[in-house]
Amino acid sequence: MRAAFFVCLLCFPFGGWAQSDAGSFLSAEVCKEVGKRLSFGLEIEMRTRDAVKDIDRLSAEFQTSYKLCDGLKLSAGYVFLGDHNKRISHYKENDRDYRKGLVEIGDRKNLREYWGLRHRMHVSLTGSHRFGRLKLSLRERWQYTFQPSHIVEGRYNYFYQKGDDAPHLYPTKVSNVLRSRLAAEYNVKGVKAHPHISVETYHAWNLKKVRGIVGVEWKINKRHAIDSFYLYDHVVKNNDNNPRRHILGVKYQVKI
Repeated sequence: MRAAFFVCLLCFPFGGWAQSDAGSFLSAEVCKEVGKRLSFGLEIEMRTRDAVKDIDRLSAEFQTSYKLCDGLKLSAGYVFLGDHNKRISHYKENDRDYRKGLVEIGDRKNLREYWGLRHRMHVSLTGSHRFGRLKLSLRERWQYTFQPSHIVEGRYNYFYQKGDDAPHLYPTKVSNVLRSRLAAEYNVKGVKAHPHISVETYHAWNLKKVRGIVGVEWKINKRHAIDSFYLYDHVVKNNDNNPRRHILGVKYQVKI
């Protein structure tokens, strides 16, 4: 019953094409196993948005995992994030241009575009079980993100179509998110390609986002693999700064 519910969640977002964006995730990961239980990994990633025209994020992640027992794994990691931010404000009732009748409430007002840094830490517990060639897993992850304060010099006004040097302070921001992911992977007999599907929810006192992924992992050999996938982000409170996104991704993995 629970599995059917998650499948329905995965199918639900595909109807929300309004206010959507297309992008890509490109990443490479190096893993090192120490014994049968402990492993370390380093991953670098580039994300794009705005119909794959602009860089959205550059990141580097270090992660370690420990196998507690068969079917249960504990992991932790740190991520350094460089974000290309585009913050858009909208006209309100008290704005001068609205009172003059030049614009409508909700029209785009100002754009501030800048690069910012974030630091992220996470701890995860993953349980998995095989049913023949089908593997099911459930991962619960606590994620903490720290964003330092940042002053942005300059903005662009959509109505007047020009910029100015008005500074704006974006204060320090922290967030705690619980991410719950249910995933399924199937090992096709005699084929090195393993199809997979997953649904993940993001909670911070209430539901923030639902992410669905459908993909195929290709095992080149024992050390190398390529994962290609389609990802959809359904943001619950959708706006110009956080559009729903259709993503095509490729991840290269190597074990050393």
